[in-house]
Amino acid sequence: MPVMVSVPDLQPGMRLYRSLYNGYLVMLPAGKVLDEDDIGSLRRRFPDVHLSIGDPVLDDLVEFQDDSNNQEVAAQVQQRLAKVLTPARQMLKARTSLEGVDLGGLQRSVNSVITYMQENPVTAALLLSSEDWANHLQEHPANVFYLSLLIGGTIRQYVHQERQRQSAANRIPFQDGMNLTALALGALFHDIGMVPLESLYGKARPLSPEEMNLVRQHPDTGAAMLPKEFNPLARLIVRTHHENQTGTGYPAGVRGEKLHIFSRIIRVADAYDAACRPQVYKQARTPIRALWEMTAGPYSRLYDPVVLKVFAGLIQPFPIGAKIRLSCGRFGVVVRHNRLTPFRPTIIIAFDENGRRFAQDRLEGPLDLTEHPEIRLVEFRSELLQYLEHTPSAHSADQDEAATAGSLFACVFP
Repeated sequence: MPVMVSVPDLQPGMRLYRSLYNGYLVMLPAGKVLDEDDIGSLRRRFPDVHLSIGDPVLDDLVEFQDDSNNQEVAAQVQQRLAKVLTPARQMLKARTSLEGVDLGGLQRSVNSVITYMQENPVTAALLLSSEDWANHLQEHPANVFYLSLLIGGTIRQYVHQERQRQSAANRIPFQDGMNLTALALGALFHDIGMVPLESLYGKARPLSPEEMNLVRQHPDTGAAMLPKEFNPLARLIVRTHHENQTGTGYPAGVRGEKLHIFSRIIRVADAYDAACRPQVYKQARTPIRALWEMTAGPYSRLYDPVVLKVFAGLIQPFPIGAKIRLSCGRFGVVVRHNRLTPFRPTIIIAFDENGRRFAQDRLEGPLDLTEHPEIRLVEFRSELLQYLEHTPSAHSADQDEAATAGSLFACVFP
């Protein structure tokens, strides 16, 4: 069974259970036995990474969920999207028009990625970071594309029903809701209107009222930047991807029932990926905190409840092999995800209060935490998890939003 180990705790002779990726590039392959040079390089280049290390004792005792395919699929999607996004962004950096983009070729490339994802289903979404992307405005759309397609594929039948309802209401011919091309294109280009404002990402000071207004208009700006032949539904998605279920979003304050289902999907994917980017926003959340705030915490009201339910089942906050301090002081290791209650995975209690692995006869579990309410998760990767036990109030949400008011982060999360 794999155990997640931080880079400072690595020792020569440890064996990688799962490959280490830098984006879509394999840096160290699964099965590699680490030596001093490997560890030194990791400490210089990736000091904050946690790696899956094989534990030969636990390997023989516990049947764990194999999520290695999730990493491979995420890497393949990023690799394919790099070929799509790079030319378009180069045109924008050169201040040339997107009218010259080969829309037919773009759509074929997008459809090939959709087909790949349909043929390679994952058990949990995994977002990758890479030094190979030029910047946030390339990597972020790739992640939003990936999350949006996973959500869209999972609720395909719901999309079908929404299209039926909208067609009947507007008396237009019904179009099959199985086609996710518009969702994919909208996700890829949702933040294109931020390209002219890219310099704002590097500013430590609060945004001026004029800058804030420009950011809040970026969905309209982006929609206008797209070629006139661009998919009209995808253009609509770009224009409405920051609108909230409650009508409190921007730029137009459209309520959820009037938003296309694809816009509601991208709203969730965009907020989550943006919230988890400490290299871009100093107010960023950890993935656990962001998922909790969006699904069970103070901001759940802002998102479509059906989309949110599917999203919560796809984004697993604790990776297989995660080592978590428990309320009893000992450490549990995650062996299976929980799609219905992601903050209550199945664990095995395998380490004592000092992090030393128990002898075989003292191991406890596997334990499904939904059946053990007395076991609380206390700490993971130095993050205290008491908030998982709290019921948030509207007042606490207002305080959180006030703390980020005037920042670029406040425009992307919640």
